[in-house]
Amino acid sequence: MDLKIGDFGLAAKLEYAGERRKTICGTPNYLAPEIVSNLGHSYEVDVWSVGVIIYTLCFGRPPFETSDVKRTYKRIKECQYTFNEDYPASSNLKNLISKILVL
Repeated sequence: MDLKIGDFGLAAKLEYAGERRKTICGTPNYLAPEIVSNLGHSYEVDVWSVGVIIYTLCFGRPPFETSDVKRTYKRIKECQYTFNEDYPASSNLKNLISKILVL
């Protein structure tokens, strides 16, 4: 009963601590701000994506989703999302998501 999430199609091995990648790749709704802003990224972006996955599983859609990818990227860069009140969620769940989805 252990949940495992994997998508290794674009996986990369970091060679040393502090190494940053500049590749822009991934599904738009799940990209971290570092990727969207092309600032260089590391394992932290995977934590962000887990936060987006948790939100999506609980609220039925990704937190930054819009009908336009440029607007979606703007919302990601600003960490602009709300909790869908149509889906009841505990304060613990909202707190967890809020602590993961941090710029």
